[in-house]
Amino acid sequence: MLSHLFIARFNTAIRGIVATALAVLAGCTASGIVTETSQNFNSRISIVVIHHTTANFSDSLNTLTKPSSRPVSSHYLIPEPDDSTYDKSRLKVYALVPEGERAWHAGVSHWSGKIGLNDQSIGIELVNQTYCHTSTELDGATTEQPPPRLCFFPDFTDPQLELLVGLLGDIQERHPDIRPTDIVGHADIAPDRKIDPGPRFPWQRLYRLGYGAWYDDETVIRYWEQFTQQAVSLCNVQSALQAYGYGIEISGVLDEQTRNVLRAFQMHFRPSKVSREPTTDTVAILYALIDKYYPERLDELLQPSAACSGEEESDEESEPETELLASENSADLTISVDCAVYDGAGLKKCFLQRNTG
Repeated sequence: MLSHLFIARFNTAIRGIVATALAVLAGCTASGIVTETSQNFNSRISIVVIHHTTANFSDSLNTLTKPSSRPVSSHYLIPEPDDSTYDKSRLKVYALVPEGERAWHAGVSHWSGKIGLNDQSIGIELVNQTYCHTSTELDGATTEQPPPRLCFFPDFTDPQLELLVGLLGDIQERHPDIRPTDIVGHADIAPDRKIDPGPRFPWQRLYRLGYGAWYDDETVIRYWEQFTQQAVSLCNVQSALQAYGYGIEISGVLDEQTRNVLRAFQMHFRPSKVSREPTTDTVAILYALIDKYYPERLDELLQPSAACSGEEESDEESEPETELLASENSADLTISVDCAVYDGAGLKKCFLQRNTG
């Protein structure tokens, strides 16, 4: 009898607690926030920026995750095989910063009229141990130019690219507003400061796997034939680079900022011929990309540019070019390297400077 009475009172007490909780919730809903989902929104993430680390996995992970005087980070880190500092049997993607949070990877940057790209991008670092040798034969202190550097850019490996493609697929599902032209390299968004992921990153292969932008050969040939007969003005080239997304001032002069943007563009789309010059083949590729991705801009970009009046020849002396050696079967490339990669502590310092956001 006592047990039945206890159970009855217990059930009554539970019903009272539940009723009170429901009443509280109802009161909160009535006097607090009402959810009515709008149809007028999109993801804040519109750009993916691909980097290379220059350091091994262990140093890269520490740099991207540990406090320092110049903290940097990225959303994801992808190791490379045969790295003695990576102790896992299989490569895995390392998630370092939630996509909804702001990683410090882009720094001072510009793309498609947007600035401060840390706020609207996802940063992906791939371990790739690029390194440079600075000439000891020329003393930079006695000349206006720094001593030349010989740089080596290793290939990115298939296991890394497989992980990258899978990651990009997941990102694209979560952020469907990312356009092919908005999957870019760090050099594309900061051409005055950065060169990563370098001329060995396989942008064309990535495009064939469904991510990023690339041109159609037939369209390049058509524009190459056209521009061989009649060259495009430098103002038009600058305008076309700007229309594609690059942060470039339309000056009509082959100045340093234009050379740097051309370098970034050529590393991305013409890595076998990085000259920092608006060569006919480079311009043909640029217009083929405009034709494919921004056709509404094409007519205006083929007309004589009104953005600047009277083009002047640059009186700047061409700075010494640095030869890039990537592998025995790669074509010779020429490029000026902004960030030399050194051994030991110097390597880490360069990596910190390169990624300061």
